[in-house]
Amino acid sequence: MKKLIALVLSLVCVLGLVGCSNGSIKGIDKATEIEVVQYDISSGAEIGTVVLTEEADIKHIVDNINSLKLKKMENTDPTVLEYKLVFCNANNEVIETVSIPANDWLGFDGYFHSITS
Repeated sequence: MKKLIALVLSLVCVLGLVGCSNGSIKGIDKATEIEVVQYDISSGAEIGTVVLTEEADIKHIVDNINSLKLKKMENTDPTVLEYKLVFCNANNEVIETVSIPANDWLGFDGYFHSITS
């Protein structure tokens, strides 16, 4: 009986850890280049672009984004982008594009995600 209870408790703990995933963006940790595009909030026009290739800079951005706890939003109001991050691999193929509107959301995989913490 004690073994069964221990098994159930360990299963609950494991499932609890899986259930607490932060909604990190899969694959961006393999990026070797990030193109950062800034937009004017009032007009939506592109202001400028910077391409990051330093491994430490990329790791810093990826770690910060993946540390966020995100919740997928079903309905969102129209919004204006402030930044767009394009993550590319060593073959210069786009891994993921992350949109950052002026609303404290992240847009990727076709949805906006609110930042819960």
